[in-house]
Formats: sequence, C-alpha cells, structure tokens
Amino acid sequence: MKSKKNHKRVSRLYVDSTLQLGATLSLQDEAAHYLGRVLRLACDDEVILFNGSGGEYRTRIVAQTKKNLSLEILDFSALERESPLQITLVQGIGRSEHMDVVMQKATELGVQYIVPLKAQRSQRTDAKYLEKRQQHWQKIITSACEQCGRNRLPVLHPAQDLSHYLTAQSEQLGTKIVLSPTANITLSALPAQIQHIVLLIGPEGGFSDIEIAAIEAAGYTGVHLGKRILRTETAALSMLAVCQSRWGDWG
Repeated sequence: MKSKKNHKRVSRLYVDSTLQLGATLSLQDEAAHYLGRVLRLACDDEVILFNGSGGEYRTRIVAQTKKNLSLEILDFSALERESPLQITLVQGIGRSEHMDVVMQKATELGVQYIVPLKAQRSQRTDAKYLEKRQQHWQKIITSACEQCGRNRLPVLHPAQDLSHYLTAQSEQLGTKIVLSPTANITLSALPAQIQHIVLLIGPEGGFSDIEIAAIEAAGYTGVHLGKRILRTETAALSMLAVCQSRWGDWG
C-alpha cells in the first residue's frame, strides 16, 4: 500500500515589521517561542507572515536557537480575504469573557472597525481597566486574523462614551443601525444594496430608553432580529452573520 503524505498546514504569524523579498527577518522573545516551542517548527519549515498592510509573505526558517529564529522571505502574494461590505461594529462594553468572544468572532466575520462603547449599563469603564483590556483585545484580534486568514487587521478604536461617539460621528457615512428588541422593523426592510454599515449593539441589559432615543435622534434605525432577546455577544455575531450573508461575501 502507498503511504499517504503528511501535508502539514503552514502556520501564519502577524509581525509588526516591514517585509521585503529576499530579506531575512529575525524573531525574538514571544514570536520565536511561539513558532519554535509551541508549534515546534524547525529549520526549513515554512511560515506565512503578514504585517497588516495587505497580502502575505511565504518564508522559511533558516536559523534557530532557544531565543531567536530567523526566516528568509521567499515570495509575496497579494491575496486578500476582505469583505466588500465595510462594517463598523460599535459594541457596548460587557463582561470581559463576552467581549473576548465578540472581538475574536467579529474579526473572523470580517468587521473592519471596532469601537468599544461605554454605555449606562456597562459594568466596568474605568480608564485603568480599559487600557489593559484594549491591549488584551488587540492580541485577540491579531490571533483571530492569524487563524482565519485575514491579512489586514481590523482597526480597534479606544473606548468611547456614547454621547461622545454620537457627536464625533454625526457625519459618518453608511447605513446606521441599532439593535433593539422593541424596534418595529427587521433587516429585510433595509435597502437591497449596502456598502457600509454601522452597527450599534448594547451591553448586557441593552441600551436604556434614554440612550435609544439619543441613538435614533443621531440617525440610527432601530431593528430587531426576531421575537427572542439575545445576549449581547449572540446579538453582535448574529447581526454580523446576517449582514455578510445579505450584503457581504457570504452566499
């Protein structure tokens, strides 16, 4: 019997560096540890690198020590996996584990911009906490891009108060939607052709009546997904999936 060849999946890694064909890139610390110790890659193994500016680079490990790893950049592919639908997700800050899920899955679902929103019912919004979470969320987004094949990282904006966001983005283009269980229309009532959508999702407990009034006064259309009330992370991901299916690159 013929033995089956073991086709190893080529690992992907984001690097915050300029990449040039023919050059050798030296990785240290966390990146070198991840490739060498966690993934157990060795000399002559290939790695796909991307730096967020578009496209990806095929590289080969040419030298390796306990703390350092060198890769030769072999070729470049202008491959993109971005959706034609531009999505800005404005997510009410909820519990840490729920926000982690939203950051990861929203990246996989093709969101281009993410704005954490400080709402009345957000549990923790102090500056020190949010500074740490911002760094944590950025790592989750980067890891999700490595996993799902995206070569451009979604832009993660600093957390903002609702009133500040609505004022600062008053002239923002795109179809503006706020998910509300009391809304009278569904996504099916929206135009058949949409290129940019701005989606507001409340935290646990949703937006207050006062917040909903301010959001709608700022030009957002209230929509609902059905009769059931969804958790904040379920609502965000469900809306993103429906949007990609109707106006994006699904189906």
